[in-house]
Amino acid sequence: MSLTLALPVHNDARNLRRVLAQAHKLGVFDKVVISDDGSDEPVSRTEVCPPDAWPQNCFTILRTETNKGAGHARNRALEHVTTEHVLFFDADDLLTPDLAALIKTLAGRQFDFCLFRHTDSRCIGWGILGQMPLDEAHWRRAKVQVGALSSINPTQAAALAETTNYPWNKIYRTDFLRENNIYCSETMVHNDIELHWMSFHHGRNILVSDRVGALHFVAPSGQRLTNRKGEERFAVFAPLGRIASALDTENASERLREPFLRFTSGLFDWIRGNIAPHLQERFDAATRDFLLTYVDMTRFSQLSQADPVLARHIVLQLERGRI
Repeated sequence: MSLTLALPVHNDARNLRRVLAQAHKLGVFDKVVISDDGSDEPVSRTEVCPPDAWPQNCFTILRTETNKGAGHARNRALEHVTTEHVLFFDADDLLTPDLAALIKTLAGRQFDFCLFRHTDSRCIGWGILGQMPLDEAHWRRAKVQVGALSSINPTQAAALAETTNYPWNKIYRTDFLRENNIYCSETMVHNDIELHWMSFHHGRNILVSDRVGALHFVAPSGQRLTNRKGEERFAVFAPLGRIASALDTENASERLREPFLRFTSGLFDWIRGNIAPHLQERFDAATRDFLLTYVDMTRFSQLSQADPVLARHIVLQLERGRI
């Protein structure tokens, strides 16, 4: 298989150098596309790339003059991918040797995307090599084969769709993304939700591997997107609306609707708990508007039987949004 490593970056040349050195050492990437999202100092190959790595025609640096967000940067990188497969990655995370082993195992396999496990800096702090507990619970519920690369059925896909919507824990077939018009939302935050859920919506041949392919770093404070508390959080409703509309079409998988609603309801609570206090009332009202628009009340009685806790929680969110 031919594979491109696509890396969005903004003012992070030090970490970019680190991950590129790693990628070169692993020896499984045919091409690299760096999408410089308006860094104060433009990224240059001599600054970030090992001098003996990748021939000139295998290394591309794109630049946007203004900071438009990682979603825009990933979409721009995808436009320049010429290999059969692509892995989006973040400059401040780390690749693992297990990823190289997985990529070699994928050679000759036909798939839309392959989901792999990762580890998290918080888990490492607890002495655990693995994902956060909720993600591990979704993997257990999916009952995927341990220690093997395996295909999953729609029921297993519905369970794994609820895992955290990271963009870098999947190896994609490039044409799968293009043929189905799957992309990142071009918002400053929450830009990877659409990529994740639309992939599960359109995916018909999904592989999973329990190999740990990435080390994700989480910072409890600072300027990372997770820590933003402003009005940019309201941008989440547009991609969620597009996903909800797609899942309500005739050819959509019924199995994804309940997991998506559970994810959405939980996300609303997370945003409300992290957004600036003076914005909470407005966010509650926007949440109510979204739920009234996209939750099919004719199916609500079915949801009440299938997941009464979720149904009750949605009722509370609707009530909380009354002004």
